[in-house]
Amino acid sequence: MKKILVVGGTGFVGGYLVSELLNRGFKPTLLVRDLEKVKTRFSGCDFIVGDPVKEGSWQAEVPKFEVVINLTGQNIFGKWTEEYKRLILESRIKSTENIVNSLKEGSFLVNASAIGYYGDRGDVLVDETAPPGDDFLAKVCVEWEKKANAAKEKGCKVAITRFGIVLGKGGMIKKVLPVFKWGLGGTLGNGKQWFSWIHIQDLVAGLLFLIEIDLEGVFNFTSPQPVTNKEFTRALAEVLRKPAFFRVPKFMLKLVLGELAESILASIKAYPERLIKEGFTFNYPEIKNALKHIIQN
Repeated sequence: MKKILVVGGTGFVGGYLVSELLNRGFKPTLLVRDLEKVKTRFSGCDFIVGDPVKEGSWQAEVPKFEVVINLTGQNIFGKWTEEYKRLILESRIKSTENIVNSLKEGSFLVNASAIGYYGDRGDVLVDETAPPGDDFLAKVCVEWEKKANAAKEKGCKVAITRFGIVLGKGGMIKKVLPVFKWGLGGTLGNGKQWFSWIHIQDLVAGLLFLIEIDLEGVFNFTSPQPVTNKEFTRALAEVLRKPAFFRVPKFMLKLVLGELAESILASIKAYPERLIKEGFTFNYPEIKNALKHIIQN
């Protein structure tokens, strides 16, 4: 059984991934900053203490692993001051650079990225061959992926996983659920922008699918059935049996969120061409069933 190191394993996506690895008989190792905070929650795992953004003794442990999964990065949902944007970029670039510098030849790096790579594409369907956009998040993703792909120069295999909006008990759903339960939910902007999403269980299954058969290259981690923001709003309201009459106009979002509003309103209609071509099967391809499973379980 492969020895797996997970960086960013205590976050929303990482928590689900580590749980599934344990269920499948793996004993993953987590790189953590504070062992006392996480050792009880992640019993069954091994730990290395260190900060991936900083060089340190933890790097000497990395060559022991056949697979390194890098999920780390500052949350993008904050006020985009110049300082916060620097944190978004550097948390991804420096951690990936430090990991790559520590890998042994022949190891497999699975590195997170995001469909923000494509920028606002309107109604155009984008697969993994589409070029990058030119907004802030697109530029972050380009640099992030460049650092990860540098591992190839060391004789390592690399998979880049461009995540859509991840739906599960955490992340975006955790933020919007109270508003919808109060009957105050609604569309953002005109609601016509495409919303490319993935159920957390499909995302985790997809990551393990790549690891099991050593699949390299770029993969969109999104449902094969993207929806518009309006369709997502309607589906969530129906599952909760609540009205969703409100609409948050673009100018209001920009007033509250600044530059981040442009990214939230970006229309990205992504399609997981490579996962499907390789034979991966989505358990939750349809938005309403995905939301039902998350909210009712």
